[in-house]
Amino acid sequence: MRRRLAAAIFLLAAPAHALTAAATQACWVPYSAFEERIPHWDLERCPGDEPRAERGFCRAALQGAEFLVYVFEHNDQAGGPCLVRVLRQDFNSFAALNGTAYVSP
Repeated sequence: MRRRLAAAIFLLAAPAHALTAAATQACWVPYSAFEERIPHWDLERCPGDEPRAERGFCRAALQGAEFLVYVFEHNDQAGGPCLVRVLRQDFNSFAALNGTAYVSP
């Protein structure tokens, strides 16, 4: 009986562990899909320099009066860059924080 219980616990725990590992490696929006479908501008650097160029990159888009910055980080496990967050501000707030003239480093 104990062997059956141990085997059942092992079998139930294995899928949960596999799901947890897959979730940490998942790339819900790969850059390749984003690039084809979302009109955007390439940014030479991300606002606030986060992430640094060696770790990732940013793309920008306007949606009505909102300025969106899509942040991608390189993910070797997923086979390419993945979307990790979207920064959203109204355009005037973004311009007040970052200026209206973009100067590359």
